[in-house]
Amino acid sequence: MYDLIIKNGTIVDGTGATRFEGDIAVQDGVIARIDSVIETVASRVIDAKGQIVAPGVIDPHTHYDAAVHWDPYCTSSSWHGNTTVVVSNCGFGFSPCRPSDRERYMLMMENTEQVPAAAMQRALPWTWESFPEWMAHMRKLNKGINLASYMPLNSLMIYVMGLEAAKTRAATKAERAQMRDLLNEAMDAGAIGFAMSHLGVYNSHKDIDFTPMPTDSMFPEDAVYLAEVLRERGQGVIQCLAQLNAVVNNSFLVEEMARVSGRPILHNVVIGFDSAPEHHVNVLKWLDSTVERGLNIYSQSLVHRSWAEFTALTVDTLWQNVEPFAEFSTHVGSEAKTRAAKDPAFRQRARKAYDPNVMYASGGPIESHKLVDAKSSRFAKYEGQLIAEIAKAEGTAPIDILFDIIADTEAHADFRTTEATTKDPAKVDAILRHPRVLAGTSDGGAHVKFSDGGVYATDVIAWMEREEKRFTLEELHSLLSQRPAEVLGLEDRGTLVEGKAADLYIYDYEKLDYNREQMDIVHDLPENDWRRVIRAQGVEWVVVNGEPIMHNSEATGAMPGRMLETVRDDRSLAEAAE
Repeated sequence: MYDLIIKNGTIVDGTGATRFEGDIAVQDGVIARIDSVIETVASRVIDAKGQIVAPGVIDPHTHYDAAVHWDPYCTSSSWHGNTTVVVSNCGFGFSPCRPSDRERYMLMMENTEQVPAAAMQRALPWTWESFPEWMAHMRKLNKGINLASYMPLNSLMIYVMGLEAAKTRAATKAERAQMRDLLNEAMDAGAIGFAMSHLGVYNSHKDIDFTPMPTDSMFPEDAVYLAEVLRERGQGVIQCLAQLNAVVNNSFLVEEMARVSGRPILHNVVIGFDSAPEHHVNVLKWLDSTVERGLNIYSQSLVHRSWAEFTALTVDTLWQNVEPFAEFSTHVGSEAKTRAAKDPAFRQRARKAYDPNVMYASGGPIESHKLVDAKSSRFAKYEGQLIAEIAKAEGTAPIDILFDIIADTEAHADFRTTEATTKDPAKVDAILRHPRVLAGTSDGGAHVKFSDGGVYATDVIAWMEREEKRFTLEELHSLLSQRPAEVLGLEDRGTLVEGKAADLYIYDYEKLDYNREQMDIVHDLPENDWRRVIRAQGVEWVVVNGEPIMHNSEATGAMPGRMLETVRDDRSLAEAAE
């Protein structure tokens, strides 16, 4: 008797092979048999007739480190077929952490990734200090989906050097050695590598005092030193946010870590912009050049039809790296922002500083933002119109209209971006076809009050296959699952093959979709706090390690998720020994 049989499905196995009709039998969390018909008895049978059966999506870029404590299914990612997510990206995480730094770590996570501090303060038990203790805690935690974790480099630097030193100087020889030892200890405990950002003052992910986080100002030599650990181990990957479109490009560090480690490096991020049509072309050319030089670099993409819904109180992370919004972001709370928006001196500086050409990295030019809910009798007649249209009707500059609306509504008016990413399928086609591109960057668990990237797999399938006919399902499911599994070293995931973990999802091809007009607001954070989400349509079942965890976006109550580890590459070990 099998634990589960999925019958009559159209199987797209993620290997790139042509789809076929068949059954899948699962035993002890593993795919035991795939055949045209399986007649054996099972404890549970799912009839997938007329449905696509595909490998679970693997998302290499999330921030569910905290959210999994109150949302064990990591929604909305799991609603859209994600069965494995990677946490502690960009160097942000909770270990190692001294007890005296716990509050600061949570405030940092709130300011950089907009994870509400009140939720973390209530939900995180802080039963750990070291990374191995964190992993032990995470293994015991009830989880609906699988997680893999980087060693977050900001946490490591603060733990070893102290916060002020980590931001202002290079590590000493002794500090380097200690960080090296702790990274080895973390990888022994299951870390899949380390993650960081390196954008200097240009990163919108700022500390609570609006100064750069440690890795953004770290000495590159310290990062390269840690990259050597991965070469010695023949194991692991590095994630590095080093390029912010036209604003800053520190990809030299990505190249050097790739050269020294010999391991895969995940570069962030390649995006298509209609207002900067050459940006993605230049990134892809750079990737080609790294391949020619023998460097093992991949670029994570953000290619779904993304948007943000926000008020001036929730959008600071989009604005912190460009003026005049960097200054505006230092004013915290409704009263302070309203005063700033009304201040003639600030308004004069804003008019002088605003440049729409640098805004495409921050949700697009102000002119392209749409007024969704004015919360104002004065501006209610303009709901549904772009700031550019409102400015024209009012006979004033777009930047002034924005701050007029903010002032008039005490910063509570709702806006929506319309040019955050390209709507041109040709640009997305070019990005996804590159062999060194990973298909997704959801940022799941972060920025919960203005965005939800967990929708990316659903959107890519609906857009690029069903609507545009540019890709086949076979190609897309390989991109969404097989490629990230291979790059991350998760050898038992990513394809529907006998002997591999039974992580999969089942969906109605014709119904697969989501609400493209507006996100839902749900109050499911601790203390009844709220977030914005995008629900899946047409996803019938999500199965993790052989257990159904979602049925039509409703949790089943099963908690089969595991902490995953990357494998060692014996060939790399041999090369290091030589």
